[in-house]
Amino acid sequence: MNRSYHVYALSDRLKARKIEREIAKVDGVKVIKISEDLKLMNIEMENSKITAVMERVVNICNRISDGCEVHYKFT
Repeated sequence: MNRSYHVYALSDRLKARKIEREIAKVDGVKVIKISEDLKLMNIEMENSKITAVMERVVNICNRISDGCEVHYKFT
């Protein structure tokens, strides 16, 4: 399943790349991409692992970029 998330307080491109690398290693994640403006994250993941994946995503973002938040983008 492909889902989009708003990203808040991500300070720079280097941290975004590090977050992408870490999230790509999470079990159930197929593709991860953070937009060039650092405001949108698209994640393709297995349907059965959405909750576990997103718990890890939030933890990774907070650990790498202090104050970084991820919120589901309702369409």
